Amino acid sequence: MNVLIRFSFLGENFFGTQKQNDKPTIQGLFEDLLSRLYDTKVKVTIASRLDRGVNALDFALNFLMPKETISLDHLSYYLRRSLPHDIVLKEVRQVSEDFSSRYSSLYKQYLYLIQNTENKNPLLNRFTYVPKGVLDGERIQEALSVMEGKHDFRFFANFEEEKNTLLSLDKAWVEEKNGFLFLRFRAPSFLRYEVRFLVGAALSYEKGKLSLDTIETLLAGKEVPYPKIKAEPQGLMLEQIEYRF
Repeated sequence: MNVLIRFSFLGENFFGTQKQNDKPTIQGLFEDLLSRLYDTKVKVTIASRLDRGVNALDFALNFLMPKETISLDHLSYYLRRSLPHDIVLKEVRQVSEDFSSRYSSLYKQYLYLIQNTENKNPLLNRFTYVPKGVLDGERIQEALSVMEGKHDFRFFANFEEEKNTLLSLDKAWVEEKNGFLFLRFRAPSFLRYEVRFLVGAALSYEKGKLSLDTIETLLAGKEVPYPKIKAEPQGLMLEQIEYRF
């Protein structure tokens, strides 16, 4: 049986989602818990490779259940009792044998949250980017609008030669509400660090350190000198994964 597990988590206590032998990660934690439950080694497929400190309101993994003597209800009960407080279980369900939490998604949506008032709230610093001063949301939107569509994102990511960098960014937009800027990015897939580099470019444009022409040139796959900035991780969260079951 192929099982899908969906949950949310606070990322500050994890070194990302992908398993590392000597550091706590989301994949490592779930594999340890499931292997203990089934008394055999269990491997899971994670929906996305998130960086250290990045949070998720919606995350998923799937695995092949080695013993079907354990019901999904019992699996759900076991996980709720065993998971730490910074992980909240949302759903446990059976899916088709060919389902993959990573490759079966229709799109992923990321949110980058910025405190945008003169008087910042230090209690929210763990979950937000805190700029000096107040940012111009309209200028940030100008940069995000240029990023929409099909482009070569190699200069806005951690370039890996085996990866296809010609991708589509379906939508990128900013909303201002209650002293916050909500920057959202929606696409079928993302390169590693892509959202953080796109946010960094948008903030550089807002500060007058980067032009729209330079952003467009880079998105055409042409390398030009520019201040490549990777936005801080704590403001980033995977907000939504959409699947077709």
